[in-house]
Amino acid sequence: MDRFNRWQNISPALLRTLEDLRAEFQQALGPTAIPAGNWSPAVDVFETETEWVFLVELAGLKQEDIRIHLDGDELTLAGDRPYMEPEGAKAHRIERTYGSFQRTFRLPPNTNHERIKANLKEGILSLRLPKVEAARSRAIQISQEE
Repeated sequence: MDRFNRWQNISPALLRTLEDLRAEFQQALGPTAIPAGNWSPAVDVFETETEWVFLVELAGLKQEDIRIHLDGDELTLAGDRPYMEPEGAKAHRIERTYGSFQRTFRLPPNTNHERIKANLKEGILSLRLPKVEAARSRAIQISQEE
C-alpha cells in the first residue's frame, strides 16, 4: 500500500475524532504551541549537462534572512522565518512554520565551487552550481587509422 492510499482504510469517524483531538490540544495549548524552529524548506535538485540547480522554497524570507555557506564540498543553507501575526489579531490556526532552519548538502565532486550563483525571486532561492569542464559529457570522434 503506498503512502497516498493508506488513509483510505481509516474510517471517517476515526479521522473526525483525530481532528477533534488535534483541535482540543491546540485550544488548550494556544496557537503558538506549534514548535518554532527546526523546520526544513522544500528543495528540488536538478542536473543539466552543464550545471546543478537547487530550487529552495523560502516564501516570506528576504535576502538578509538567508545565509549560504560553502565549506569544502558541503553547502549549507540557513536562515530564520520570523513569526508574523497581524496587530491586534487572535490566532485560531497556525499552519505555517517559523523559526530557524538549516540544510546541508554534499556537493558532487564535479562541481565548480568558484562559480556558484544564488538568486532570490518570488520566494524561491535558485542556486546554480556549474560543473567543471572535465566532468561534462561530450561525444568522442573516432578517427580512421591509415
